[in-house]
Amino acid sequence: MKNIWVVLKKEYLTRIRNKTFIVMTFLAPILVALFYAGAIYFAVNGGDDNAQKDIYFEAEYWEANPSDLNFDNFKFHQATNATEAILKNIDENPNIAWLHIEDQDIRFLDSAELVTGSGFSVKHVSQIDGHIKNKIHETLLQKNGISETTLESTQVQGEITTFELDDKGDVTGNNAGLKSIIGFILAFVIYMFIFIYGSMVMRSAMEEKTNRIVEVIVSSVKPFQLMMGKILGVALVGLSQFIAWVLLTTGFLTVIGQLLKQPQNLNEATVTKGKEAIEILQGLHALPIGEILTIFVLFFLGGYLLYSSIFAAIGSAVNQETDVQQFMLPVSLPLVFGFIIAQSVVFQAPNGHLAQVFSMIPLTSPVVMAVRAPFDVPISEVVGSFLILVITFLAMVWVSGKIYRIGILMYGKKPSWKDLFKWIRQS
Repeated sequence: MKNIWVVLKKEYLTRIRNKTFIVMTFLAPILVALFYAGAIYFAVNGGDDNAQKDIYFEAEYWEANPSDLNFDNFKFHQATNATEAILKNIDENPNIAWLHIEDQDIRFLDSAELVTGSGFSVKHVSQIDGHIKNKIHETLLQKNGISETTLESTQVQGEITTFELDDKGDVTGNNAGLKSIIGFILAFVIYMFIFIYGSMVMRSAMEEKTNRIVEVIVSSVKPFQLMMGKILGVALVGLSQFIAWVLLTTGFLTVIGQLLKQPQNLNEATVTKGKEAIEILQGLHALPIGEILTIFVLFFLGGYLLYSSIFAAIGSAVNQETDVQQFMLPVSLPLVFGFIIAQSVVFQAPNGHLAQVFSMIPLTSPVVMAVRAPFDVPISEVVGSFLILVITFLAMVWVSGKIYRIGILMYGKKPSWKDLFKWIRQS
């Protein structure tokens, strides 16, 4: 145990004193926030094409005034030229299109054609398609004596306000959307952390083996103790970084919340957005944050320990970076599959049968259980899943330890799966 502690301490102190670790610990929350803010901003405001789109319109049986079809930056014109002339214009001007509707029964657009220039995107085509169908719908309503005003008067206004009961039996606002977002973020963090810190363990074993340092180390430390020290040391590094991120993020949210509560110097639009942000912060406050973080930490540690023991065995077995690929793909596939399942679970049925099954499979449970954490998972499922994960980790440590013990001192030969199974069987 003393030797494990020595290796753990060395791995932990070496990594947290690294300048890159310190810088990224403080910058990562800011960079992530800026990344998502920028992505949302450009998705909302940066994808618009303000260039005018001229559409030459021709319909055989639908009497429509082209000027009544205009919308946004799309301008419709009556097609008076021959088809060849219009197509020539389209070839010369990417923002010109030709819409030709031949259908006698305009309820079924089987013979409608739209020829566009290169300036029209898939979004533009979809907008034109939806707009024309709406206009045809209005025409059909008028033919049947139903005015647009009458139709609008039958539309139901408002939304149903939803609530839910919390663990204490109190009625609170429904935060299903917020829970889904938080669950997805937690699953993504576990998914990335397992790969990042598990790879650290693997690279550390590879470097010591390649540099022949391990031959000196194992003269005083048993291979199993060396492996466990590396795994636990890097686990503490990851946990320390996560705690720092939680504290920094909490501080940022607190400061932002206080600023948004003082709208006297803000314009009306900013105040409105500030109120929406305050509602989100209130929704976060209403969630069982302690329970969510507990589940996250337990399954982060369990998932990391399970996969890092596998990564340590791989790192000890290979002789160079190129040999890693044959082992990494089958090992990483269950984790990737778990993340895919987590994405479907979070939006469909976080407490459904599929979620329960994959929460009990140890290779997928870390990310699946993380995504379910905000949705009041029964304590029996959490405990059962975690116990299975721990038992699997202990079994995998035993298996990986046998591989590590032999592989860390094996040089020259490129290992295969057959070699790994042979090392496991050796006493």
